Amino acid sequence: MQADLIQIISIVIVIIVFGVGMTLINLRKKDKTPAGLEQNAWQKIEQLNSKKKELQDKKKEESYKYTAKTINDQEYNNFMKIINEDIEKIDSEINSEIAILTKLQSKNTDVDSDIRFTNIKIKGELSEYKQENKNLKEKINELEGFIKEVSKNNNSKITSETDTALLKYYELILNKYRDEINEHEKKTISEIKDMVRPTDLTIKSIVAKYQPIGYDFNKDYITTIRLIYNYLKSEVEVIRNELKILFWIDYSNVIKNKIADEQDISIIFCSCMQALMDENARVEIIMLEDERIHAFIKTKYKNTFYIFDLTQRVPFDTFKNIDEKILYQEYNFNGQKITKRIYAYNQYEYTDYRAE
Repeated sequence: MQADLIQIISIVIVIIVFGVGMTLINLRKKDKTPAGLEQNAWQKIEQLNSKKKELQDKKKEESYKYTAKTINDQEYNNFMKIINEDIEKIDSEINSEIAILTKLQSKNTDVDSDIRFTNIKIKGELSEYKQENKNLKEKINELEGFIKEVSKNNNSKITSETDTALLKYYELILNKYRDEINEHEKKTISEIKDMVRPTDLTIKSIVAKYQPIGYDFNKDYITTIRLIYNYLKSEVEVIRNELKILFWIDYSNVIKNKIADEQDISIIFCSCMQALMDENARVEIIMLEDERIHAFIKTKYKNTFYIFDLTQRVPFDTFKNIDEKILYQEYNFNGQKITKRIYAYNQYEYTDYRAE
C-alpha cells in the first residue's frame, strides 16, 4: 500500500514538472514568433524616437542660448557636433529596426507588405515631423514679432513734423511738473509690496484663460505660465520710461490700453505667477552696465532658477540655471550685463540689496 502511494506521488510530480517545462518552452516559442519579434522591433523604434526627440529638444534649447549670446561660438559648435552625431546614430538604429521589420513582414502578400512598410515609415518619422512643425511655428512667431517691430520703427520714421512737435511739447509739460508727479506717485515699502496682487480681478481673468481644469502646480505650472508669458508679450507693448518720472498704471488700464513700462508688466506677470501658487516669484530691480535701471521677474521652480524678462524678444526659458549666481552672470539685456541688484519684492517681502 505504501509502495503504491509512493508511485502515485512520483507520477504526480513527473506530470507537474512536465507541465511547467512545456509552459516555459511555449513562452520561449512565443517570444521568437514573427509577431513577437515584430512587437519588439516596434518598441525599440518607439524608444529610439523618444531619445531622438530629447536630443532635438536639447539642440533647440542650446540654439536659444546661442541666440541670446549666453554661450560662445566654440561651445555652441562643439555641442552641435556631438548632438548631431548622436542623432545620426539613432537614425541608423531606427533604419536597422525598420529593415528587421521589413524582413519579418516580407512573408505576407506584396500589398500587405507595402502597406505595413509605409506605416513603419510614417510612425518612425511622425515625432520628427511634429517637432519640425513645432519649430516652424516658433520661428514664424518670432518673425511676426520682428516684422511688427520693423513696421513700428518705419512708422516712427514717417511721423509728421507736427506730431514730433507735439511730443516735444508734452515732454516740456511733464518735465515742468516732474517733481509734483514723482511726489504723488511715490510709494512706501508696504505700498510697493501691495502692488503684487494675485487676487485682483484682472489677474484672475488672465489666469482663468490659461489655467487647466484640475490645475496641479507640480505638473502644470511651467506650461501655464508659458502661455501667460506669450499672451502678455503679444498683447502689451512694453516701453522704457526715459522721462525719469514715476508713474504706475493699474492692471486693467495696462490690458485695456495694451501698454506698460517694464516694472508695470513685471508686476502683472509676477501677480499671475503668485496666483498660480508660485510663492518664490518676485519683481527685481537691477542696474545695467549702461547705468540704466531695469526690471524683470525671478523665481525658483523644482531646483531651477528662472529670470523672465518681458521686455526682450527671447524665448520663455532663455534665462535659467540651477545655480542662482551663474544665472545672474549669464543674464543680459540687449548685451548689457547686471552691475548691481537694487531691490526685489512681492506681496510677502521686500529686499533692499543696497543695504547689504
